[in-house]
Amino acid sequence: MNTSKPEIEFQPDNTNLLTAIKAFRNDQNEETFMAVLNELQGNNAFLLVPTTEPIVGKDRNEEGWSTIEKGTQMSFTSVFEVEGQKVLGAFTSQNTLTNWANETKPFASLPAKDVLDIAMQNNIERIVIDSNQETMFVLGRTISK
Repeated sequence: MNTSKPEIEFQPDNTNLLTAIKAFRNDQNEETFMAVLNELQGNNAFLLVPTTEPIVGKDRNEEGWSTIEKGTQMSFTSVFEVEGQKVLGAFTSQNTLTNWANETKPFASLPAKDVLDIAMQNNIERIVIDSNQETMFVLGRTISK
């Protein structure tokens, strides 16, 4: 008998993420924070991360999404050192990215849970989503030494 859970396919849709972020901004508490975190770790939330060059995937679907090979090298242009911490800027839409950058930039759209994994693997201590905008959310981590 196979007891493993079936893999749930990624369905890009930030509706619930944006609703959770707005709820957190209106009432900052553990419950609303966890709602955002759970959505970021789920199978719908995606984040756009500015890159040095466009990332080309394969098998583009009807919504325009494509898959990139595992291990594809990406160079993010929104990683900064702030107060001695590595910070990654990420965005919930092309519009929020353009508002932040004041110009069109190449970017990769990734499942949010993959962005969280990339941040962990690269010792990024904070992710700022939609910097200086209505949907801004800051996710930090505590690092034990």
